[in-house]
Amino acid sequence: SSGINAEYGEIGLSIWIFYKLDLIKSSIRPAMFDLLVTYEDTQRNQVIDKIQYNDDCCGVDVYTDWFNTTWGQAHPGILPGSCCNNMFRTCHVETGVVSENGCYGAVENYVDFTFTTDMTVLLFSGFAQVIGISLSYTLTRLIREYDVAKDEK
Repeated sequence: SSGINAEYGEIGLSIWIFYKLDLIKSSIRPAMFDLLVTYEDTQRNQVIDKIQYNDDCCGVDVYTDWFNTTWGQAHPGILPGSCCNNMFRTCHVETGVVSENGCYGAVENYVDFTFTTDMTVLLFSGFAQVIGISLSYTLTRLIREYDVAKDEK
């Protein structure tokens, strides 16, 4: 009984995540702007640099997002090296090798894919476990009925 309740909980969690996905995705853009605004923090540098470098993108919506940050204002005409798909500390906008695509789309696609995959696995796993528990219960009942019928003979 508690096993079945846990599986229903797993299925319920999958459905809840599916309905809350839009809420989760709506928090991505503000979180990404926060990463740009607080870029001086070393730990956050690694996160945004990795996203920009791996996804060949720069900023949230466009590379000029950097110009409105404290870091961008302290370094006019310069972007983090990850915006130019190199791991140097900085790169100049006029070099023409700046990634013009913002990173929001790449991050949103990643979240979509990850949540959809995870939710699908959770849902199928939950259903498979509920079916397994139901079949185990049925087998146990049939064995007991067989034992009772055997004892009556």
